[in-house]
Parts: sequence; C-alpha cells; structure tokens
Amino acid sequence: MNLFNPAKREELIARLNRLTPESRALWGKMSVGEILCHCLDGNKMALGEIPPTDKSNFFTRSLVKYLVVYIVPIPKGAPAPPEINPQKKGTKPQDFERERQLLIEDINNFAKLTSDDFKGRHHIFGKLTPNQWARLGYKHLDHHLKQFGV
Repeated sequence: MNLFNPAKREELIARLNRLTPESRALWGKMSVGEILCHCLDGNKMALGEIPPTDKSNFFTRSLVKYLVVYIVPIPKGAPAPPEINPQKKGTKPQDFERERQLLIEDINNFAKLTSDDFKGRHHIFGKLTPNQWARLGYKHLDHHLKQFGV
C-alpha cells in the first residue's frame, strides 16, 4: 500500500471527502483542520520544503524505520516534529475546504513525482527512498483518517 498506487490514492481521497469541519478525533490532540495542515506539511517535508530537526540515530534509521515503513502501523501518539505540528511551528488551519483540496491535489500529484523530487529527510528515519516515502505517506494519511473515524 503506497501513494504510487492509483486505487489507494482514490481510497484515501474518498475518505478525505467524508471529513467535515465538525469531525472529531477518536484519539489525539489535533483538530480535523490541524490534521489536514499537518499532512500537507508532512508532504512538504518529504520534498525538502520543510526541513525537520534531525532526531534520528542508527537505531531509528535502521530497525525502527524498517518496522514502521514495512511492518507495524503508525502508533497512536507518535510525536510529530514541531515543524509540521500545527500546535507548534507547523501551518495553522485557516480554511477547511481549501486545505482539504490542497491535500487531495498533493495525493493526486504524488504519482508524477520523480526520485529527484524527494529531497527531504524524515525527522526520525533519516533518508528515505521514493518508495519508502510513498509507503509512509499512505500509512500516515490512513492513520489520521482512522483517527477521525473515516
């Protein structure tokens, strides 16, 4: 499951379209608008537009990265880097519908990205391949959509 798969992109978009400004989280501290901004900022991090503070080490860049990218679901309460956390330094929500549409555009544009487009590093996992970003991107969106019951 990754963002290069057209069927998986369509699934995520259909779920995003079920969100409303009134959607409430089943867990976590962020609002639905904050989650949209957080996911948009996460995509910018993958492209190198938002560089995170490096919190990685050998253990997180090897075993933990492999487990989270390929095996286990993203854990509830996993810390977001402050650069993409709207309750800290991340983008603050302003217009729910506009931010949802921007996220849908990001998802649709994902398949057009080339290896050269992925200039970013993950704050815990370090350098990722395009396929790893695609898997992690899918898992990240799926995690937050489940958080809001869609």
